[in-house]
Amino acid sequence: MSELYKKRILIVDDEPMLIQGLEKALQSDRVEVVTMETGRAALEHIAVSEYHLCFLDVFLPDMAGTDVLEKIAVLSPKTKVIMMSAGVISSAMKETIERIAYMFIAKPFDLLHVRMLARRLIEESV
Repeated sequence: MSELYKKRILIVDDEPMLIQGLEKALQSDRVEVVTMETGRAALEHIAVSEYHLCFLDVFLPDMAGTDVLEKIAVLSPKTKVIMMSAGVISSAMKETIERIAYMFIAKPFDLLHVRMLARRLIEESV
């Protein structure tokens, strides 16, 4: 498939093992996966690039994932954002996630389930 027609997924997380596993599970000839380890890098990238789907960690080293989520909603409103976390989230974060994100998934998660979910969401974005 031409690079022009590939669907794009952005993964934003600071855990290298999670990034590697998700990237491997989601990569295909029809999908380009881009990874970032900080919220600022993700926002700089999403401001100039279109993404169909984003997996975003709630806790990033440089800023709250919910702050990134709010900015993605403005910069790229068509991007479906799936928030991820292994930790306990505050009620304010939970409210922001429920209001803006497509969904929330708890870590650790089943990569097969996530791959099937991503495939469905990518197909819906055609």
